[in-house]
Amino acid sequence: MSAVPLAFPFADGPWAVDFPWMPWRPWVRVDKGERRARVLADKHYTRQSPGHPMFTRPGYNFVLYTEVGDVRACFVWWRPKWEAGQERKDGLRCLECTIFRREGPRDAEPVASALVLAAVHALKMPVALDDLAGVVDPPDGLITGVGTEQTRKRRSKRSLPGKCFREAGFVEFDHKKGRADVWLKYGGT
Repeated sequence: MSAVPLAFPFADGPWAVDFPWMPWRPWVRVDKGERRARVLADKHYTRQSPGHPMFTRPGYNFVLYTEVGDVRACFVWWRPKWEAGQERKDGLRCLECTIFRREGPRDAEPVASALVLAAVHALKMPVALDDLAGVVDPPDGLITGVGTEQTRKRRSKRSLPGKCFREAGFVEFDHKKGRADVWLKYGGT
């Protein structure tokens, strides 16, 4: 994983962050049944069973949550249990962001890309190794899928799908499988 400098868009206030030794701030690792994260996940367009206590996919999940001022967000890194013979349908050995949901005032929108980048850095948290069974830098990298039509209402007409991921260093890659129609990969490799 290449190092990308962490720069939050606010110099002061509740988002003022200058922790080079802790670049995953403001994320906190929570249990995959965490109620506050589930409430946000219930509003995500990929959610299949809103209200169900488990909102993550079967396999290994690293669940992050933050609440600062008027902004709340959850983020989930996921991978299947390769060791048990479970594979992705596309054959990739990667970590996938399966949920990123941020709520808050419109003027806090620039925070989204900083949160995505901080979630990449959160893979350096010691507990990430435990939650993801020792894999934080998989051979096929870090990816996410975006549903263009499903996200249309929540983004500017001038913004490409996955804008906050793109601003955090993700680039589009050719991928035809899955429900998403735009696939992004961290660092472009």
